[in-house]
Amino acid sequence: KPIIFLKKNRKGQFYLIAAIVIISVVIGFAVISNSPKKNIPVKLYDLKQELGIESANILEYGTYNELDETEMRALLQNFVTEYVAYAGTGRNLYFVFGNSGKIVIMAYQNLVNESASVNVGSGNIPLIIDGSMQEFIPEGNDVIIKIEENKYKFKLKAGENFYFVISEAIEGEIYVVQSD
Repeated sequence: KPIIFLKKNRKGQFYLIAAIVIISVVIGFAVISNSPKKNIPVKLYDLKQELGIESANILEYGTYNELDETEMRALLQNFVTEYVAYAGTGRNLYFVFGNSGKIVIMAYQNLVNESASVNVGSGNIPLIIDGSMQEFIPEGNDVIIKIEENKYKFKLKAGENFYFVISEAIEGEIYVVQSD
């Protein structure tokens, strides 16, 4: 003879199922209200990829056309100036380009005023943040851009180099991307 559980107490089963449904709904609301309210700033990461591709194309163009150092510097300066206009306001942008013999740094701050310096082997040198070209002669293969307390290290490779750091404030938080 089969055993039938709780045959006489269907009212208790109803309350048990109702309690499980209510608990599930409450937990669902708690999970939704505790989830992050914003996504990672996709546009900033898109700019990183875009700038990486475009700068590689510019360097390739200059190399293919056998531009001398002055022409290559003018090409990169023009590229940076146009890119800053394209990127818009609300971002701080720092660009490093050149070779192991001489590098140029251009820095723009549209976000917040940050202290920034460069170390090319002889200690920290403050950066001028007005978009002008600042030339440095590296004492090794490492270039370190220090923005506030954060350091961004770049390795100079043979030939022409192009590196960048971009920061953007979104809802009170600062997000930073840098070239690889």
